Amino acid sequence: MKIGLVGEAPNDVQSIKNLFERFYKVEDDFEFIFLLNNINGSQLEQQKTKHFLSLEYRLKKPDIVIFIRDLDGLKNNSTQVTLRKQYFTDFNSVVNRNGILLLHIYEIEALILSDIESFKKLYKCKIEKDWIDNPSEIEEPKEFLRKNTKGYIESHNPEVFSVLNFEKLLDCDYFSLFIKRFNKLLSS
Repeated sequence: MKIGLVGEAPNDVQSIKNLFERFYKVEDDFEFIFLLNNINGSQLEQQKTKHFLSLEYRLKKPDIVIFIRDLDGLKNNSTQVTLRKQYFTDFNSVVNRNGILLLHIYEIEALILSDIESFKKLYKCKIEKDWIDNPSEIEEPKEFLRKNTKGYIESHNPEVFSVLNFEKLLDCDYFSLFIKRFNKLLSS
């Protein structure tokens, strides 16, 4: 099964690819491919991007497309949620409705907070688990990691996601819900 990845930053897309390739293995016939690789941030929402996505979708023929976005807010931010859902609905139409939205709350770094132990080993830092009640309720998790760690920058995320424990990430409510929906898509 070929799974296309669309995201607002190359580091985010590579991070998810690194994580998923360890759980959904190539030998089990899963292949993760990049779509819209040179389009970042707000460029994703431009109408000409839909045209590029349509062309790439027809050329690469993925079975499923994961749209990876940051909410840039907490889950109760209805304005941001509505904007991201509208984006997804609009762009999912271009991939024959074969898409699924992975909406990070607040941002992708919330997943790192879900497995803070692996992160601590990598960076030899002293972030305490009890500082993080619910990873998806921490505003600006990227800044939280920077503040509490020497040397961490978001360009390290692909390496960080290569060591995160997939099962631990399922403690993050939005990610767990996404994985349930994704697995259901895979089995249909």
